[in-house]
Amino acid sequence: MTSTTIFGGSAVGNPYFDNSDPGQRFQPGTVADGEAVDEKFDAIATGLDAAYVDTRRALKFPYEEGQPSQEFTASALQRRNRVLGFDGEGNLALVSGFYYRQDWQPNTDYFLNDVVRDPVTTNLYVCISRHKSGASSDFNNGVRWYLAIDADLVYRTGQEAQIAAALARAWASQDPGPVGGTAYQSAKTYALDARGSEAAARGYRNEVQSAELRVKTLEQNARAAESSTTQQASNASSSASAAASSLSSVQTLEQSVTNKAQQVATDAQTASDAATSAELVSQRIKDTTTMDFLNFELSGPDLIAHFAGYGDDSQFSINAAGELEVTL
Repeated sequence: MTSTTIFGGSAVGNPYFDNSDPGQRFQPGTVADGEAVDEKFDAIATGLDAAYVDTRRALKFPYEEGQPSQEFTASALQRRNRVLGFDGEGNLALVSGFYYRQDWQPNTDYFLNDVVRDPVTTNLYVCISRHKSGASSDFNNGVRWYLAIDADLVYRTGQEAQIAAALARAWASQDPGPVGGTAYQSAKTYALDARGSEAAARGYRNEVQSAELRVKTLEQNARAAESSTTQQASNASSSASAAASSLSSVQTLEQSVTNKAQQVATDAQTASDAATSAELVSQRIKDTTTMDFLNFELSGPDLIAHFAGYGDDSQFSINAAGELEVTL
């Protein structure tokens, strides 16, 4: 909407009040109709209301005495892919999300977050305040630039990383021999050793399992032997008791036999003595002549007395028939 103001008699275009038609303007030295004047004031009030709404919702920046101009002088090419922001001092600035500007160039406008490469050292720098470069680089100026990437450090780090990677590969796969001049082997060597140890462990495990089976068998045999031993011990105890009883019987029998033997010895001695005595009597009887019996008719007692001189008279007696009996 194109509009004009009547202030000073000149028409100035604005979007809130249209006074561009000369026929609708009040002319100097003429009488204005009251209704027309009211319409004009109503249109002006409506325009002011619209301007008030727009200014209330518009983005406004605070003004401080002595602050630099907030006007952006960058061209359309310079403003592309950038946004409004604030620099390190809080002033408005064109900001980009680290916009790469290639190698640094002299006499060039640089904006906040522009990234350039130093063609001499290949370091990368970030612009921290808008400025126009001079004839030579000034990367040591901490107000304008800060070092984002130290190429030399990155190169050294890359070299160290390559060395570390090669050493890591050696630690991982070198076989045989120690790694990196140390006394240690690689992971591959230890893995192969571990594989052999694993196979040996499996063999040991099988042997242990077999041994466990043998131990179980031995345990079962031991239990059976223990049961048999218990039975045999019981039998032995019974046998010992029987043997003790038999020993007692044998000892009793031995004593009896000893007594019998002593008695037999005594009887034998007695018999021997009797035999000796009988032999003496017999001898004396032999020594007595027939005439002794013929020349003497002796009665029993006299006869006993006759022979008493040849032996113990208690060994001689006369039976009922009047016969002489000798007791040996």
